[in-house]
Amino acid sequence: MGSAPGWPVVLYFHHVDPDIRHYTSVTPAAFDAALARLGERFAALAPEAVDGVLGGGGHPGPACLVTFDDGYADVFEHALPIMERRGWRAVHFVSVDLVGTVEEHPVRGPLRHMTWDDLAELQRRGHVVASHASTHRPFSGLGAQEVRREVDRARSVLAERLPGARDWLAYPFGEPPRDPVAGLPPLCFGSVKAPALAWDAAPREIRRTYLPADEQGQWESCMTEWRRAWTPSTSH
Repeated sequence: MGSAPGWPVVLYFHHVDPDIRHYTSVTPAAFDAALARLGERFAALAPEAVDGVLGGGGHPGPACLVTFDDGYADVFEHALPIMERRGWRAVHFVSVDLVGTVEEHPVRGPLRHMTWDDLAELQRRGHVVASHASTHRPFSGLGAQEVRREVDRARSVLAERLPGARDWLAYPFGEPPRDPVAGLPPLCFGSVKAPALAWDAAPREIRRTYLPADEQGQWESCMTEWRRAWTPSTSH
């Protein structure tokens, strides 16, 4: 399942890179093909249209929103030109303490994160930058006060470094906090583990799904099912 009836399918990726292997990482050629095939079935939902979709109780036709987690530099290098050519814009969720760093990942090796200048350029080109918290720790393992510190610090840093960044959040590792937390952003995005609910009914539990990187033969059936399952929202 992609989304609740009448609401956009939200996809998430981590990398667009010819060499990195990860369940939400695709090669540039595969990403290009994915956008082409998605564009045949769904309207490309621009990030600036999200507020209108939320306020309007859904989208009048099948639509898809593309998101990226972690702010890796390969997205700027490889995915950005493809999105520009295909007419897509995305939401980029970044952990503010990782911006401009090289992460020593235990499996994928050294991973460069976008710089603040890169993120500002994304904004200039019509993309949205939003929060993936501060340190990229799973909220399920943190107490409510520590989650609040993660969220508040990221909000403050983004507001200072990137005026115009949206106060939205993607939960690190797709895991919401285990306890209620005051002050979460008005829109919070999860993962494929989240239930497919209307955004206006569960704005802090928006479901995202993905195209399985190692099973590209299933992409056609995934997209077809997401498209077939779309029906108008009862909110309209």
